[in-house]
Amino acid sequence: MIPEQQQGITEEEKELILIEELSQKLEGLYKDMEQIRRENLLFESYIMRNSKDLQREDEAEDKKQKNKKKNQTVDKKAMQLTNEEKYEIAQFESDTLKKNIEEGRIRSDQILETLRAILEETDKAITEIRKDAFDFQREILFAGENTRTGKIEAERIEKYFKEKLAQKDAQIEKYKQKKANIEQQITKTSNQIQKKEEMGDDLKFIDFHQLQIENKKYVKQIDEKNKKLLGLKIATGKISSVLIEERNQLQSEIDQCNKLIQEIDDKNKKIAKTQEQTKKVKTQISSLTEKKKKFAIQLEQVNNATNEDIPKAMTYVLQKRKEEELVYKIRNTNRKIEIAELAYQKACKALGLNPIQQ
Repeated sequence: MIPEQQQGITEEEKELILIEELSQKLEGLYKDMEQIRRENLLFESYIMRNSKDLQREDEAEDKKQKNKKKNQTVDKKAMQLTNEEKYEIAQFESDTLKKNIEEGRIRSDQILETLRAILEETDKAITEIRKDAFDFQREILFAGENTRTGKIEAERIEKYFKEKLAQKDAQIEKYKQKKANIEQQITKTSNQIQKKEEMGDDLKFIDFHQLQIENKKYVKQIDEKNKKLLGLKIATGKISSVLIEERNQLQSEIDQCNKLIQEIDDKNKKIAKTQEQTKKVKTQISSLTEKKKKFAIQLEQVNNATNEDIPKAMTYVLQKRKEEELVYKIRNTNRKIEIAELAYQKACKALGLNPIQQ
């Protein structure tokens, strides 16, 4: 035997080489297993799609196997799929997947168109509801209020809803007529398609060119209609915002008017109160004037009286004291009259009225 040192490879290097080879084989096995797993998934999908046909083939194969001898060995190569069969299965699955993707795209487009139609219908409904709410607020809440009772008149509400119902009925009739026209167009188009299919008339180049021209024309008309519709939507939005602003301004003006009416009522109450106080002061003035005249007459009588008519000292002092009290009351009353007249003139000036000349 040749010694290991003479061979030039140690035992550790042999183990490393062996481990490297085993790692490469294991990696190859993992790749083969991944390939087989993918093939199995593809075959399972194919079997799930064609389960009925394969079940019939399996039943026919079982019948053939029963006719053979029990001890006969089955050829393993016959159980394996050829490359052509694998290619056909993969091609079938690829076509099926593309078909499913196309169907999903078509369904998505249909759902998208449906959602767009629903959104457009919702926008129209919202616009109509806002318009109805504004009309109701304008015709019923503002214009329908009775000035005497402060309540909304029932006749105006009944008339408003009758008019709205009549408009809805007219709109329903319009939609029914439109539906009938569309059904007639659908029936006419279906008959034309059926006639074309029965005649087997293929489109010629001229017909196809004519259809392209008509398609371009209709596409242009649709774009113009869409632009016009967009402009109308923008204008409607602007008008709605202006209406909201005007309604808010109208509400503020109504609040201001109510405030002014309240102030006028307060001023009228103050005027009535001032006039009542003026009447009272005038009454007091007239009574004091009469008393003053009486006192003047008495004073004149005292001045013209003789010594015999002069009262005693005590009586004179009492009368003098009473006279001073009356003079003091007269001064206070005159001061009150002046203050009341000044307040009356100030109130008339604040209300823009001419003071009553007495």
